[in-house]
Amino acid sequence: MERTVAYRFGSPVEAPWFCDRAEELKAVANRMRSGIHVMVLSPRRYGKTSLVLRAAEQVGREGVHTAYANLLVATNEAELAAVVVQAVARSVLGPLRRRRHGLEEALRHLHVAPRVSFGPDGTVTVGLDPKTVGGAWVEVMGDALALLERASEQRAGVLILDEFQVVAGIGRQGVGGAFKALADAARRTCLVFCGSHLTLMEGLTKGRGAPLHGMGERLLLDVVPEEAMVPYLRRRAGTQGKTMTTLAAERIYRLADAIPNSVQQLAQATIEAASESREVSLDHVEQGFAAVVERQSAGFAQQYEDLAAAPTQQRVLRALARNPTSRVYAKEFLDSVQVANANAVTTALRALDGKELVARRGREWHVADPFLRRWIVDQSPGL
Repeated sequence: MERTVAYRFGSPVEAPWFCDRAEELKAVANRMRSGIHVMVLSPRRYGKTSLVLRAAEQVGREGVHTAYANLLVATNEAELAAVVVQAVARSVLGPLRRRRHGLEEALRHLHVAPRVSFGPDGTVTVGLDPKTVGGAWVEVMGDALALLERASEQRAGVLILDEFQVVAGIGRQGVGGAFKALADAARRTCLVFCGSHLTLMEGLTKGRGAPLHGMGERLLLDVVPEEAMVPYLRRRAGTQGKTMTTLAAERIYRLADAIPNSVQQLAQATIEAASESREVSLDHVEQGFAAVVERQSAGFAQQYEDLAAAPTQQRVLRALARNPTSRVYAKEFLDSVQVANANAVTTALRALDGKELVARRGREWHVADPFLRRWIVDQSPGL
């Protein structure tokens, strides 16, 4: 029996918790090897980061330099540049740490001198003073790209820009264009743009005027198919000495809205609920679901309370929790959320989508988190 948990959630997963995505994995890895830019888009918790990191791991074993930058921590242009430089430094400076001349040569080309330190494990930390970077942030990112390309020599390099939707909220509108210029300057480097807020990413990548329109290939991740996820759930249960029925695995998949991270979260809670049983049943699934909702109830209450100043948003959220629908402008829906016209619903949906509380799959609007949905229904049975 494996001395580990059956399922992983809440952070990027690796083998043996990575499920399916064989075609998408092959496509992203091939773009990385070829130096072709690619955009990986998905709602949050669909596994895009796990996918690109697994692809990076594959090509990394072939000698390709891969740098991963999570832009979520950046609040301005200078911090964007610092995150990118830090990612590239960790990728290419580590092997140079015992070659003083090589390290000095690499840093000599940077417009802004960084503070570099190495941890006992060889981890590279690069500090950039935002005040020093100032208006040179575009050049600093260009320096990072050049450093990655020099390190890659005859091979393609890879720069992963995760949570790229952050760019839409930083500084002036030209920030997205700066990344377009960076991509155009890449000669042997694949830029992987990953985004989880589809509305913002659409504005950056699709349609006339979008700064990244027509650049690279767009890969929109859907959920992992049921026919792949159900056997995975049953197989992983076996690593804990348990048998999961097909019905139980299917119930987990559907209760969690097929969202990969939520499926894994519910599956782990189900295994814990079945701690005294060899077989994982439908009853254990329901117990696991209730346990997840209870553990997160304080957070859900805060999210709902934060909408108190916009009661229409609360009513729309409650209505979609009870009945996901594509008919959000029908009179029946308007009456149920107590508004007189469609504009009020549009405003509420836009705000809730911006907070990632609701999402649209196809034409149907629904509460984005299946556990939040259950909490809302449980807390407002008569509303």
